[in-house]
Amino acid sequence: MTSQPMAEDRRKEQEAVLRRRLVVRCALLLVPAGPVGFAVGMLMNINGRLITGVWVAATVFVTVAVALWVVLRREQRRAARLGVTLGHYVDLGRLVRRGDPPVQAEVRPAVLEILERQRASWEQMTSKGQSWLRTGLIALFFLITVVNVLDRQYALAFFSSFAFLSWLSLPLSLRRQRKRLQAAQGKLAAIRNP
Repeated sequence: MTSQPMAEDRRKEQEAVLRRRLVVRCALLLVPAGPVGFAVGMLMNINGRLITGVWVAATVFVTVAVALWVVLRREQRRAARLGVTLGHYVDLGRLVRRGDPPVQAEVRPAVLEILERQRASWEQMTSKGQSWLRTGLIALFFLITVVNVLDRQYALAFFSSFAFLSWLSLPLSLRRQRKRLQAAQGKLAAIRNP
C-alpha cells in the first residue's frame, strides 16, 4: 500500500529533475546568444558605433528565443501524442542520440519514433545533394579565409576559418552519429528478438 505513493513521489521527483535539466539547457542556449550577437555586430561594424552591436545582439537573442519556443512547442506536441512529458521526451532523445535507448515497454513507442526521425535526418544529411553542397561550402569558406588573411582582416578570417573547420568536420560527426544509431537499433532489436 505504501509502495504506490512512494513510486508516485519518485516519478514526480524524476520529472522535476528532467524539467530542471531542460530549463538549464534552454538557458545555456539563450544566455550566450546576446554576447555572441554583440561580438558579431561589433566585428561587422565598420564605423565603430556601439548601437550596431546592440541591434545585432537583440536580433540574435530574439531569433534564438523564438526558434527555441517553436521547437519546444513542436516537441511538446509529439511528447503528448506519445504519452510522455516534454522533459522525458527530450531525455529519451538524448539517450537515443548516445546509442543507449531505454528498453522499457512504456517508452518504446517514443524511442522508436525518435530513432526513426534521427535516422531520416541522418539519411538526408548524407544524401548526394548535401554532399555536393558541403563540398562547395568548404571550398567557399576556405577561399574567404584566404582572402581575409591576405587583406589582413584577421577577425573576419577567424570567423570564416571557424565556418570552414565546422563544415570540414561534419562528415566525422555524421559517421559517429551513424555508429550510435546502429548501436541503438541493435539494442532495440536484441530486446525485440531475444
